[in-house]
Amino acid sequence: MKTQYGQGLTNGDIKLDTKAMGKLVVFSFFGGWVSGALGCGGGSIFNPLLLSMGVPPKVASASSMYMIMFSTGASTMTYIINGMLDFTYGPWVGGFCLVGTFLGM
Repeated sequence: MKTQYGQGLTNGDIKLDTKAMGKLVVFSFFGGWVSGALGCGGGSIFNPLLLSMGVPPKVASASSMYMIMFSTGASTMTYIINGMLDFTYGPWVGGFCLVGTFLGM
């Protein structure tokens, strides 16, 4: 829509032509597979991809974290459905993360 009217475009906008869409689909599939199968963080795949497409670093980082939120949620639901999530472990990890966050800030 933006390219059709030529308004609202910024330097960081991805021009969704056939080449860009193909690149996004292939690397998203590959990135999702690598992060799910090998436990590698999805940000190590998605951030360089977005940066190579001309997206500013702040936008690339925020977008990659947004995408990773969905894969993390799906993994969590899989563990809950299969009864493999230890709910007594969560408060301990969450507490240590909370303390570490405040100390790190």
